[in-house]
This record gives sequence, structure tokens and C-alpha cells, in this order.
Amino acid sequence: MNPTGQRIILAIAALWGLAGVVMLASGSHPPQTGILAIGGQFLLFHAVAVIAILSTSLISGWRRALPMALMLTGSGLFAFEIIIHATTGVVLPALAPIGGGVAILGWLALVIAPLMSSK
Repeated sequence: MNPTGQRIILAIAALWGLAGVVMLASGSHPPQTGILAIGGQFLLFHAVAVIAILSTSLISGWRRALPMALMLTGSGLFAFEIIIHATTGVVLPALAPIGGGVAILGWLALVIAPLMSSK
């Protein structure tokens, strides 16, 4: 992965961390207690995981890019649905489960990646 791609991924992960902290802070006050905190935790956990993946030399190429892409996309979709629901009351019923499923696939890709031969 080239340095520009790494910077973009790091910036997105940092944005997810920022949004996660904002959601946690907002979710600690009624009436949004709970739902925003869950979305914030989801973003923060995945932001940290992506930064760790970005920092490792144990995996490279698509084996490194795929888990990061799935985690950022999945956690972003999940949190987006939470934000919409908490702020407008509108429920986008498929978005959170799809986002969660995509994030789970990211973790599965990360389980498999270091076990695969790079040759």
C-alpha cells in the first residue's frame, strides 16, 4: 500500500475515533443514553483495530487492505444508522445489521490473513 493510501486510511480511522468519542459523549446524556454510546463504541473499537492493522508488517497487500476496508465500511454503516435513528427517529432497518455483518467479515478476514502464505 502506498503512503498516500495509508494516510487516507489513517485519516478515516481517526475520523471514526473522533465520531466515536462524540457519540459516546452525546450518548451519556438523556434522552439519547444508550443507542449513541453503542454506535460510538462500535466506531472506536474498529478505528483502533484499523490503526493496529495499518501499523503491522505481519500482513501486506490485499490481506491487509481487505480487513481494514471491511471494518471501516461496516462500522461506518452501523454508526450511520444509529446516528440517523437517534437524531431523527427514522429507522433504516437493514443498515445496522448489514454494517455489523460487514464488520464481522472484516474480523474474519483478519483472522485468516496472517495464516495465509504471502507467496
